[in-house]
Amino acid sequence: MPEEHGVAAKGVQRGSFRVLCGPGYDADASFFFCEQLTLDQVNALYHYGHYQYTYGGYEGAASYLYHFLILSPSHDLNLSAHWGKLCSNILCGEWDAALSEIKDLRDFIDNPQTADQAKPNVQLQARTWLLHWSLFVFFNHENGRQALLELFLSPAYLNTMQTAAPHLLRYVVAAAILGRTAAGAKATPSVLGSRTIRDPIKEVTKIVMMEEYHYADPITGFLKDLYGDFDFEGAQERLRVAEQVLENDFFLSGFTADFLENARWLVSEVYCRIHRRIDIT
Repeated sequence: MPEEHGVAAKGVQRGSFRVLCGPGYDADASFFFCEQLTLDQVNALYHYGHYQYTYGGYEGAASYLYHFLILSPSHDLNLSAHWGKLCSNILCGEWDAALSEIKDLRDFIDNPQTADQAKPNVQLQARTWLLHWSLFVFFNHENGRQALLELFLSPAYLNTMQTAAPHLLRYVVAAAILGRTAAGAKATPSVLGSRTIRDPIKEVTKIVMMEEYHYADPITGFLKDLYGDFDFEGAQERLRVAEQVLENDFFLSGFTADFLENARWLVSEVYCRIHRRIDIT
């Protein structure tokens, strides 16, 4: 291990950095400790975390990158470290930490610190990456479906999806249907600190109708048939085809039963709203 790795990396291993981030930390001790580190020693945490990541030491990589982000003044390396930490958290199955990292990355992307990071094409690429990587978190975290709607339906990220990744609309529809609530129910608190989506089905249906000519599949088509065309037979047929799509989708296969149950509930709800009499025989 190079000498610059020794001071910083071994400090992480011994837990010496706990004074920097633990509850009730000693500010004077933290300042004194940071004063003892050179920029090369701080950057060594980033490089050693990257090294840990390359051979599969994801837990160690997440730890080194976490401590690097506390100490580093480098905007470019910090952005790279955030991506590395998110990947490491995902690969370790640390969903709470990964969700927190998505919040940090979103803030970093939306508030660029350098001229290069502020370029429209760079922001578009970064947001596109975040939308894709976030799927691993949103379909494993307890509150992930609501968080997905908050992120994907925010103006900047909705525009990104429509421009660069319209195929992700499938997951927005799935999250809206999986998270459906009874009419009149109170909206749940925000997960990502964004605006609360009061009527996800209504908002998502508008987007599906608007993007129909750019992207459509049995899952998005179900919402269009049901809420756009009020075609109940078509919606039921779409749902039968959608079941196969769900079972073969990497992210949605574990939610097939819940999706179908909620979708059928929505069909019944809409049917009851527009008919005065219902034949149940």
